[in-house]
Amino acid sequence: MDESDARLAYVVGRRMRRIRRDQELSQEAVAWMAGIHRTQICFYEHGERMPLLASFVRLAGGLGVSPCVLLDGITWERSESRPGRLVLPDPGVGFASTPEYGAPR
Repeated sequence: MDESDARLAYVVGRRMRRIRRDQELSQEAVAWMAGIHRTQICFYEHGERMPLLASFVRLAGGLGVSPCVLLDGITWERSESRPGRLVLPDPGVGFASTPEYGAPR
Protein backbone atom coordinates (compact mmCIF):
# COMPACT_ATOMS: atom_id res chain seq x y z
CA MET A 1 0.00 0.00 0.00
CA ASP A 2 1.30 3.44 -0.82
CA GLU A 3 0.90 6.32 1.66
CA SER A 4 -2.46 7.58 0.36
CA ASP A 5 -3.88 4.03 0.24
CA ALA A 6 -2.69 3.45 3.81
CA ARG A 7 -4.35 6.67 4.96
CA LEU A 8 -7.58 5.69 3.18
CA ALA A 9 -7.51 2.27 4.86
CA TYR A 10 -7.00 3.98 8.22
CA VAL A 11 -9.88 6.46 7.77
CA VAL A 12 -12.35 3.83 6.53
CA GLY A 13 -11.26 1.35 9.21
CA ARG A 14 -11.77 3.87 12.00
CA ARG A 15 -15.26 4.58 10.68
CA MET A 16 -16.09 0.88 10.64
CA ARG A 17 -14.88 0.53 14.20
CA ARG A 18 -16.75 3.61 15.44
CA ILE A 19 -20.02 2.44 13.87
CA ARG A 20 -19.58 -1.09 15.21
CA ARG A 21 -18.87 0.15 18.73
CA ASP A 22 -21.71 2.69 18.64
CA GLN A 23 -24.04 -0.22 17.87
CA GLU A 24 -22.41 -2.33 20.60
CA LEU A 25 -21.58 -5.09 18.12
CA SER A 26 -18.62 -7.42 18.42
CA GLN A 27 -16.25 -8.04 15.54
CA GLU A 28 -17.56 -11.60 15.53
CA ALA A 29 -21.16 -10.41 15.10
CA VAL A 30 -20.29 -8.10 12.20
CA ALA A 31 -18.16 -10.81 10.60
CA TRP A 32 -21.00 -13.32 10.84
CA MET A 33 -23.56 -10.88 9.37
CA ALA A 34 -21.18 -9.93 6.55
CA GLY A 35 -19.94 -13.45 5.85
CA ILE A 36 -16.32 -12.45 6.45
CA HIS A 37 -13.80 -13.95 8.89
CA ARG A 38 -13.37 -12.00 12.14
CA THR A 39 -9.64 -11.59 11.63
CA GLN A 40 -10.36 -9.65 8.43
CA ILE A 41 -12.59 -7.25 10.39
CA CYS A 42 -9.65 -6.63 12.72
CA PHE A 43 -7.28 -5.96 9.80
CA TYR A 44 -9.78 -3.55 8.21
CA GLU A 45 -10.50 -1.67 11.44
CA HIS A 46 -6.80 -1.16 12.09
CA GLY A 47 -6.15 0.04 8.54
CA GLU A 48 -3.85 -2.87 7.76
CA ARG A 49 -5.90 -4.00 4.76
CA MET A 50 -8.60 -2.68 2.45
CA PRO A 51 -11.48 -4.98 1.53
CA LEU A 52 -12.34 -5.79 -2.04
CA LEU A 53 -15.47 -4.07 -3.29
CA ALA A 54 -17.81 -7.01 -2.70
CA SER A 55 -16.50 -7.45 0.84
CA PHE A 56 -16.77 -3.70 1.44
CA VAL A 57 -20.46 -3.76 0.49
CA ARG A 58 -21.07 -6.81 2.69
CA LEU A 59 -19.25 -5.15 5.60
CA ALA A 60 -21.40 -2.04 5.31
CA GLY A 61 -24.47 -4.28 5.31
CA GLY A 62 -23.18 -6.13 8.36
CA LEU A 63 -22.86 -2.75 10.09
CA GLY A 64 -26.35 -1.78 8.95
CA VAL A 65 -25.22 1.22 6.88
CA SER A 66 -24.84 2.15 3.24
CA PRO A 67 -21.31 1.85 1.81
CA CYS A 68 -21.62 5.59 1.14
CA VAL A 69 -21.53 6.24 4.89
CA LEU A 70 -18.09 4.65 5.11
CA LEU A 71 -16.84 6.75 2.19
CA ASP A 72 -18.46 10.05 3.18
CA GLY A 73 -16.17 12.99 2.39
CA ILE A 74 -13.56 10.89 0.58
CA THR A 75 -12.96 12.09 -2.97
CA TRP A 76 -10.50 11.94 -5.85
CA GLU A 77 -9.26 15.31 -7.02
CA ARG A 78 -8.24 15.23 -10.64
CA SER A 79 -5.69 17.53 -12.19
CA GLU A 80 -4.90 18.44 -15.78
CA SER A 81 -1.19 19.03 -15.13
CA ARG A 82 -0.31 16.15 -12.77
CA PRO A 83 -1.75 12.87 -11.49
CA GLY A 84 -4.83 13.25 -9.32
CA ARG A 85 -4.84 12.78 -5.60
CA LEU A 86 -6.98 11.26 -2.91
CA VAL A 87 -8.67 13.82 -0.65
CA LEU A 88 -9.45 12.46 2.80
CA PRO A 89 -11.12 14.13 5.75
CA ASP A 90 -9.21 14.50 8.99
CA PRO A 91 -9.62 11.12 10.75
CA GLY A 92 -10.21 12.93 14.05
CA VAL A 93 -13.24 14.76 12.65
CA GLY A 94 -16.68 13.13 12.77
CA PHE A 95 -18.78 12.17 9.80
CA ALA A 96 -20.03 14.92 7.52
CA SER A 97 -23.45 13.25 7.56
CA THR A 98 -25.93 13.36 10.39
CA PRO A 99 -25.16 11.45 13.61
CA GLU A 100 -27.60 8.72 12.60
CA TYR A 101 -25.51 6.69 10.16
CA GLY A 102 -27.15 6.52 6.79
CA ALA A 103 -29.84 9.07 7.65
CA PRO A 104 -30.70 11.44 4.83
CA ARG A 105 -29.04 14.82 4.94
